[in-house]
Amino acid sequence: MVTLQQDHYDIGRAESNDLSFRDVLGLSRKHLALDRDGANWTVRDLGSTNGTFVNGTQITAPQVLRPRDRVTAGELTLTFSEGAAPAAQTVIFVEKPPTTSAETTMTTSLDGLLAEEAESSGGGHNKALIRAGRELAGHMPLDKLFDLIMDLSVEAVGASRGVLMTLEDGELQVRASKGAGIRISSHVRDLVINTKRSLLVHDALRDQALGARMSIVQDQIRSMLAVPLQTEKRVIGLIYLDSPFLIREFTKEDLSLLTVMGNIAAIRIEHARLAEMDQAEKLRAQEMQQAAMIQRSILPSNFPPFPDRKEFELHAAMTPARGVGGDLFDFFLLDEDHLAFAVGDVSGKGVPAALFMAVARTLLRATAPHQTSPAECMQYMNASLASQNASGMFVTFFYGVLDTRTGEMQFANAGHNPPLVFTADGTLRTLEDKGGPMLGLFPKLTFEMATTTLAPGEGILVFTDGVTEARNPADEFFEDERLEAYLKAHAAEPVETLVSGLHRYLEEFAAGAPQADDITALALRYLGRH
Repeated sequence: MVTLQQDHYDIGRAESNDLSFRDVLGLSRKHLALDRDGANWTVRDLGSTNGTFVNGTQITAPQVLRPRDRVTAGELTLTFSEGAAPAAQTVIFVEKPPTTSAETTMTTSLDGLLAEEAESSGGGHNKALIRAGRELAGHMPLDKLFDLIMDLSVEAVGASRGVLMTLEDGELQVRASKGAGIRISSHVRDLVINTKRSLLVHDALRDQALGARMSIVQDQIRSMLAVPLQTEKRVIGLIYLDSPFLIREFTKEDLSLLTVMGNIAAIRIEHARLAEMDQAEKLRAQEMQQAAMIQRSILPSNFPPFPDRKEFELHAAMTPARGVGGDLFDFFLLDEDHLAFAVGDVSGKGVPAALFMAVARTLLRATAPHQTSPAECMQYMNASLASQNASGMFVTFFYGVLDTRTGEMQFANAGHNPPLVFTADGTLRTLEDKGGPMLGLFPKLTFEMATTTLAPGEGILVFTDGVTEARNPADEFFEDERLEAYLKAHAAEPVETLVSGLHRYLEEFAAGAPQADDITALALRYLGRH
């Protein structure tokens, strides 16, 4: 919650703003402003890339805010709230995972047992412990391990029934059981888990803390054992055994045996979990490798892509922040005289972003040959993506069509970084025309088409914000200024050299700092008819 005490607030990712949200996706450096106008507050867009929306509708002029209005800018949402009293302040809400009786009850702990020098007199118990150690030493899946521990525990002390439970996110979950209708008293559960102590009750109906509890009375529980599943550092669950109707009264030796068995079982469970996690991690790594291979097969990889065409040269490259990424580039001939090319940047990272990327590229390929302009193509893609977008992901997108006869280029921009047009002598200009906000969030958007002309020798560099927002160990951004300086210095080079050199320059700039976002660049130079 932010209390609005000034008369004006600039909001965006840049630290110079009054309210700065540096890592919010879809938010421009200077995105929007809030202004006090007498008793009212107004919101206005500051020429942002993705636009500003009030209650889902994009604003084109300053708009007075009412209580409970929701202002959306990229993935940032501000809810406006104004107190009713004159002195009330205006605020915006920012949205960015008892001791048991000594006569009938005994307790012990693993530390206490290990400190005792006297050996247990029960030969049968020693055999049970040896058997448990031998059988638990093998390798088996967790579900079978839980069943084995349960069977060994019941047999070792001659219990009528039992249950094994583990702590999962703070809640006890049943993993194995023997016998029907088992209900554990909350008093027993809390004592074992919270104090890390084992519990033996000779006769629960005579115990002061347990005798009045409904679960004990209804089930006629007389003798019970409960021990923690305790590793060296923590309790991961418990084993509970009981004997209704005094079929067998448990002993101190039973308590000691089950306490040690509980420790052995807990360590074995943790080892099995680590093994399964390690196996799952290996499987995830394999899946990521396969996903990366599939993504590489989706994106164009043969360069030069059209070796017989002399009117243009083209090169593109993408370096994902993880094994797979959410950036995309594509290019294809619509007909003999028109070259289509596109670059996109999906919100998010990893496999979900890669899947969304693949869908966006498929829509482009299916739509482009049938639409009369890039803007209409963008409109259809947006409606298709937004109609079934439960994930809330979006993609910024630049799509252009070059007439290889004349150099005329039609394009539309859906919230993407404005590309740079360059000449061989290093002169730069920016394509500032915007077609609309990013694709995938609002289904009924329209997009504007713009036109420019590339003279022979001129080129265009389309890139994602992973380029300008790459960071070095000092947490400095690469920024537009470094990109423009690089492009001026290398504008005369072949586009393949220009793109590969840019990726190397970014790697040198990062100097080992973790890559936070996918990095993609596409360079196209128009050479003219020969």
